[in-house]
Amino acid sequence: MRVIAGKYKGRRLYTPKNTSVRPTTDRVKEAVFSIIRDNVFDATFLDLCAGTGSIGIEALSRGARHVTFLEKKLNCISLIEKNLLNCGIEKRTPQVELIRTNIKIGLISLDRRKKIFDLIYFDPPYDAALYAKCLQQISDACILQTKGMLLVEHHRKTVLPLEVGSLVKFRNKQYGNTCITLYHYPDV
Repeated sequence: MRVIAGKYKGRRLYTPKNTSVRPTTDRVKEAVFSIIRDNVFDATFLDLCAGTGSIGIEALSRGARHVTFLEKKLNCISLIEKNLLNCGIEKRTPQVELIRTNIKIGLISLDRRKKIFDLIYFDPPYDAALYAKCLQQISDACILQTKGMLLVEHHRKTVLPLEVGSLVKFRNKQYGNTCITLYHYPDV
């Protein structure tokens, strides 16, 4: 696994030694960033269920102003820190925030702190049954900018709703067994 483009292009990223984390493949990562293109530059980016941090680090590499990594597993937080350092990014820089908690508590905390993101990438374990509840919580929390995008990575057999609260599905792309579904607020 590596950083594909931008400031940290070519940097190798560490992956877990076991299969407890399923890192987003380079192919899917490249497709995701080709979809969001220029929207990542100067954006606030939330990497939910961050795992190795590869998506958030790719966003930083491509010019995101700030990335928040939310992950509950301590070994993954350590891996994210290691990957940030490998790219020369200090974990205490104002450009980065690492939050170690489960997604439900993390989203409540972000909402209470009035955090709003231009882009949210949500990639839970495929079998965790988190999609419906968390998508609703993301919509209810209003942590996505009015013109922002929510990108959800999921298995191709997982069917996501057309609408979640105020968010509407506007695009779905499949890459092998992986799908990326995009949500946004409809134009008013």
